[in-house]
Amino acid sequence: RDMLSETERELFEEGLHDIGTEAERMSRLVQDMLSLARADAGYQMERSPMLIQPIVEEVVRKAQLLPRQAEFRTADLRNLEGVLVNGNRDYLQQLLFILLENAFKYTEEGHVSLDTVTEKEMVGIRVSDTGVGMEQEEVPQIFERFYRADLSRGVKPGTGLGLSIAKWIIDEHEGSIEVITKKGSGTTFLLWLPQWKQKQLES
Repeated sequence: RDMLSETERELFEEGLHDIGTEAERMSRLVQDMLSLARADAGYQMERSPMLIQPIVEEVVRKAQLLPRQAEFRTADLRNLEGVLVNGNRDYLQQLLFILLENAFKYTEEGHVSLDTVTEKEMVGIRVSDTGVGMEQEEVPQIFERFYRADLSRGVKPGTGLGLSIAKWIIDEHEGSIEVITKKGSGTTFLLWLPQWKQKQLES
């Protein structure tokens, strides 16, 4: 029977890879558009009191498999033990993945880190990188749909919708986000979520 030459096999495998990559990109775009369509339609995600620690731990575990060149550093998450938020597990995980994928995308060397902080009424999740950063004045625009800050810092693949979805999820959880960045010195996203107190469960 006919056998593929080495060159033909390489071309075949390259073609399969390209098809797979394009299918993945289209799937991501469809999912992103669906999320934003829900936001536009006034969709209110179901939320319930839940422990935040297992959610963050699962994201950290899965994030180890994301494509990346930077080292991934995570802090001890024991300070989240027993902390409750009124949240939606799937959307909170999507939010954290968006922030981590964004950090990995723009950090070709150095590291991306995730750590947490708790205050009396809030819990903070911080994603920092040592990547290319951006101008601070760009920050108000990065959550707009299709805005590409990377036009000035090397175009990267993506739909331009991720941070818009992240902002919607944050708003639905009555949270906020701080962005600290400097061109050439990396970016830090600090997500704040209200803690759900036990007395609220009992009332």
